[in-house]
Amino acid sequence: MKFNKLATIAFAIVLVALNACKKEESTTNNTPTVNTDTIPSSYVKIGETYIIGASAKAVVYSTGNLFVGYNQLFVAMYDSVTNARLNDGHFEAEPMMTVGDMEHSCPTENQDVSIPTDKFWKANIIFTMAGNWHLHMHFHNHKVDMEGEGELDINVVSPTLPLVKSTVIAADDSSLLYVTLVSSKKPIAGLNNFEVALHKAESLTSYASVNDYTVEIEPLMLSMGHGSTGNINPTFTADGHYKGTVNYSMPGAWRVKITLKKNGNVMDNTIYFDVTI
Repeated sequence: MKFNKLATIAFAIVLVALNACKKEESTTNNTPTVNTDTIPSSYVKIGETYIIGASAKAVVYSTGNLFVGYNQLFVAMYDSVTNARLNDGHFEAEPMMTVGDMEHSCPTENQDVSIPTDKFWKANIIFTMAGNWHLHMHFHNHKVDMEGEGELDINVVSPTLPLVKSTVIAADDSSLLYVTLVSSKKPIAGLNNFEVALHKAESLTSYASVNDYTVEIEPLMLSMGHGSTGNINPTFTADGHYKGTVNYSMPGAWRVKITLKKNGNVMDNTIYFDVTI
């Protein structure tokens, strides 16, 4: 009898231990996977779409609403089946707008890398007019060696003050030239970086950076009728971009007149940008 009692107690202990192991194993297997795919808080989601043929999904971000001017886009790619973040491939964006029977694009700077350091492919787009655009995207997914196309409908609004000006350069093959004010910070009273991008329209869908001009600036405070000292004319850096320094010496409304030259000859002196400090 004593032996049977001991055997029963031992068997009960084993059952309790087995049940505890099963419960622990079940809990471990059911623990949800932690998503470490973080997006910077400063990014605003523009939209998402599948890249048909590349087994991928594109999620497009910017730092605010899209506007007529210089916009930075940040594109995250995901596996369309597993939703895992992709980090190896080639990406290219081409914005298109339809006006009646005509389609046109705008100046676009695509980042030419296959493995972006922060997992975002980037494209800088100079939207030239407000309205509805189609963001056409091409992606080669290196993970599965597949490539395809996707399209996202986007809306572009007009800023308070114009940030893109166009002019016909009669002295340079009557080319249509776009001059864009590039700025990532709100201007302040005092010295500010001043950057413009120059692009020439080769066709309705092709735009070339202009790298052989010189740029001169002349700021004028409209209400007071005076300029400022300490300005540095923008000089060419790369891909049609010219960087310099402008001095808004006091708060108020300013106008920055731009003179474009080539080989010492004035190409245009009608462009200006208004800035409020």
